[in-house]
Amino acid sequence: MVAPHPLAERLIERLQDKPKGFVLDFASGSGRNGEALRRAGFTVVTVPDRAAADAAALTSLRQRFAAVVSSHGLLHGDLASIRDRVRAIANALEDDGLLYATFGSTQDARFGRGVRVTDATFAPADGDERGIAHTYFDREGLLALLEPEFEAESLDQQRVDDVAGRWAHPTRPLAGAVHWFAVARKR
Repeated sequence: MVAPHPLAERLIERLQDKPKGFVLDFASGSGRNGEALRRAGFTVVTVPDRAAADAAALTSLRQRFAAVVSSHGLLHGDLASIRDRVRAIANALEDDGLLYATFGSTQDARFGRGVRVTDATFAPADGDERGIAHTYFDREGLLALLEPEFEAESLDQQRVDDVAGRWAHPTRPLAGAVHWFAVARKR
């Protein structure tokens, strides 16, 4: 069994003694986070990776969520598309709902490499994620992204070479990858 992402573990710990509501696993990848949340007693709705690339994937969901976990769904795309997904996630959350998500960091070894899309967005020119745009944030940029919809509770930069899903990087494991681990509450 593959361990869930550390943010999913933190979310489970935080909500363990609270009434079990709906939790959204946004860009569910291999399913490791959703599986852990279900084992902890939560009702989990998943949005698969392909659907998560489009903010409209959230508009068809009928329920509101106590929390959203996204271990990689907000790493990919340009700033505008990530902003649209963050806004759509906020709209899917209950009042005071929680967001536990990763974002690209300018401290990541891949920042500034590959095909430049914008000053903060680059697409690898080769490897497992060739052509997939990644946007990288410094602290101020990430706060600016989150603040219209969320109040950041914590923003921590973490090395993730051993955390990121190996299913996403089968031929070239990550080396020097750094993500923001963001915990935020809907305004």
